[in-house]
Amino acid sequence: MPLFNRLLESPLFENWLPDRLKPVKDEFISDQYSQTLLSETEKFIDDIIELSDMERINRHFKKNTSQVKINLKIKKKRLKLDISDQKRSEAPIKKRMIIDVYRKIYKAKNGVGKTIEATIYYTYQGQSYVRSIKRSPYLKSIFYKLDMLDDALIGRLVKENQLQVRHDTNKPPTEKQEEIKNLLVEMKRITKQNVNLSVDPIIESRLANIIGHIDNITPDFHLLEIEDRHMLKRILREDLPNLLHSYLALSSQQQLEQKENVFVALSRIELKILALIKEMEKMKLERMEHLLRLNKVRYDD
Repeated sequence: MPLFNRLLESPLFENWLPDRLKPVKDEFISDQYSQTLLSETEKFIDDIIELSDMERINRHFKKNTSQVKINLKIKKKRLKLDISDQKRSEAPIKKRMIIDVYRKIYKAKNGVGKTIEATIYYTYQGQSYVRSIKRSPYLKSIFYKLDMLDDALIGRLVKENQLQVRHDTNKPPTEKQEEIKNLLVEMKRITKQNVNLSVDPIIESRLANIIGHIDNITPDFHLLEIEDRHMLKRILREDLPNLLHSYLALSSQQQLEQKENVFVALSRIELKILALIKEMEKMKLERMEHLLRLNKVRYDD
């Protein structure tokens, strides 16, 4: 971890920081109401990523329930997320969180859009507070989803530019080609997150093994059944990120206690992928044997 980041996390140095740079205490963001707010936000961003009608640069998406309020503004250069508890929500401490990031094609840091603002506003015991959520482990998954959204928007922009240049006679990428491209993007994202978040070496090694196995599958991805293709995409888009971010949200002692369980969970995923690889190799061998038999029937005098 860089020296400046270690200084920011030092209790002694923290007292000298302005309020908006002081990290929020876990107790104000780890309760069930905060987790519900963050979970609803993740699903909200996922739904936007799946939208196909995203041709306009400036978009404003909203979601209001009895408990939470979510706003996401997509602009040419920035993504701004504004989420909060409703005034009549059951949350005992009402909070508002703002995350404002650059689109990575305009200003990036460590491969993701540079953060402009990442703050939480709340009132506790009659006093108003503003704190930073930039390094909170509870917000890692939200930053991750925003990065996914940015990639999706960039992908659509590239696709639109390609379509403008191509002649009408050129064939667009097939659905399976698009699936492979998206799979490669997700593998790159997981690998990048793995490096940036300084995961425990044992868990990092297991994650690397899983990514390596999926990378080996990619050339034959089109041979897989629909259910298996869906499973691999779910592993990369949901299972691995959720497991990783949940683990990183724990305290150091809790991480130590749960390390073995996380390792076992990752091992189960790896074994499933290895079984899939074995089945694919069997299919390829059977196909080769079939072609050889066919060749013999046709050309053996």
